[in-house]
Amino acid sequence: MNLKLVESLAEIINNLTPEEKQALGIMVNFIDDNNKSENQSWHEFIENTYGSIKDETFTRHPQGNFEQRELF
Repeated sequence: MNLKLVESLAEIINNLTPEEKQALGIMVNFIDDNNKSENQSWHEFIENTYGSIKDETFTRHPQGNFEQRELF
């Protein structure tokens, strides 16, 4: 466990307004809900739907060219 990180997070949380703490609580619960086993079945959904379109005229159109970006 990274105690410095935990202490930093605790300091940040302690400085939040009540409204910010409530929003954070909702977000944390949302993340916890996504980690429940019944919500992990999206992998199965992808596995079952990949390649399921049998229409041979269904195609992916050209995506164009990516712009050249400066490297970080």
